[in-house]
Amino acid sequence: MSEHYSHTLSFPQHKVRGLSIVNRILALIVIISAIAMITLFSQAVSRNNEVERLTKATENTKRRTLEIKATSWCDQITSENADKMSSLFRDYDAASSDQKLEIERQCKQKVTVAKLISSHDPTEAFIVTSECTVNESEDTASCTATVATNPHTLGMGLSFYSATTATLRMRVADTHTNLPTQSHVIDNVATVTIDASGTATTTFDIPFDMSWGIAYDIQVTSFFPNI
Repeated sequence: MSEHYSHTLSFPQHKVRGLSIVNRILALIVIISAIAMITLFSQAVSRNNEVERLTKATENTKRRTLEIKATSWCDQITSENADKMSSLFRDYDAASSDQKLEIERQCKQKVTVAKLISSHDPTEAFIVTSECTVNESEDTASCTATVATNPHTLGMGLSFYSATTATLRMRVADTHTNLPTQSHVIDNVATVTIDASGTATTTFDIPFDMSWGIAYDIQVTSFFPNI
């Protein structure tokens, strides 16, 4: 009987490296993608913060500009600028809505005064009755003038203020009909303070020349309510 020998077959074993390499590549891609996403997110946050900063800076600059312009306008509403009220109120009226709101926030009462003055011709807003006499040397005139608000124009417009300062001028001509066109004009002959009752009286002396004529009148050329 022959002997049979059995042998166990063995094959060389090789590690499967293909899946390991793929996994490494995939892992690397995931890492790179994650880094890219984090970088993009950080950049987006940074850009957003920069936009917010610039927006706030722009808003602050705009607000400061409105405040400065409003302050400048308010500071000009004074009795010294009474004859400029029409121009100043036009500036206010032509301003943007934001600018108007800021002006009103800072000096709403001055807006009211500017509108009141610019809406009335001072020569028609007041009634002036006067009496003047020329001295013996005929070189000086002494006058008394009573100023009252005109109820048909100003009405009760000044009754809301404790007092109103008015500036007067005198016109002299050879006849009353020539006063509007051919008169000798003396500006700023007097200022008068009109109380809440709407009337006031003042006296003044002015240089005078008989060659100007004997017809005269006294008018209010500007006024400003005390605020």
